[in-house]
Order: sequence, then structure tokens, then C-alpha cells
Amino acid sequence: MDRSAWIAGELAEWPTKTVMAQLLQEAGLRVHVGQYSIQIGIGGGADFSFQEYGGDPGDPVVCADADTAEELMRAAKIVSDVLATVKLRHRFEIYDHRPDMAGYLHYDWPLIHE
Repeated sequence: MDRSAWIAGELAEWPTKTVMAQLLQEAGLRVHVGQYSIQIGIGGGADFSFQEYGGDPGDPVVCADADTAEELMRAAKIVSDVLATVKLRHRFEIYDHRPDMAGYLHYDWPLIHE
């Protein structure tokens, strides 16, 4: 089943997978650490994870989706707040079935319209 809302996101600098999992756990989130991913148990109908973590020389990828942009916004805000608390510079763009961005969350990464 295709989900209607998805995320495009990035971090300026990624902590190690172990450190990221610890930060999320210390914030009270449930995490499952796989060989190349961190899955975050947030609830509310959204799936959120960091994929391709530690497998190759590239940066990990933010992966999240939900049935609605509102569900995804709520989940992404929880993760964004955790990252902001520890001053990890990041941005999350939330999209739904329309071509326009449905929401934007960030820490120290303002949206610049071109």
C-alpha cells in the first residue's frame, strides 16, 4: 500500500549510529537498531527511520512516511525536537500527494525560497 505523505530530510553532520540511537533512547523514544538502520517507534500512524547507516561511505538517509501529512508532521516534530535539543543541525521537508511542500521542520537550517 502506498502511503500519501513522505519526508525529504538531511542532517549537516551525522553522529555514529550508536550515538544517534542513544540520543533517541534518552529522549524516551523506542528504537530498534539494525545492521544498517535505526527504526524509531513513534506511533500515530507514521513510520520513521534512518537507513543506510554505517554500510558504505555515504551519509545515512532519513526515511519516513504516513497516510497523511498531519500524521507525518507530528512524528517528524518529535524527532526534530530531539535533534534540536542536542543541537544537531537538520531539516525535514514533509510532502503529500500535492506537488507542494506540506510542512518544514528544522534546527538552524532556515528554508530559503529561490
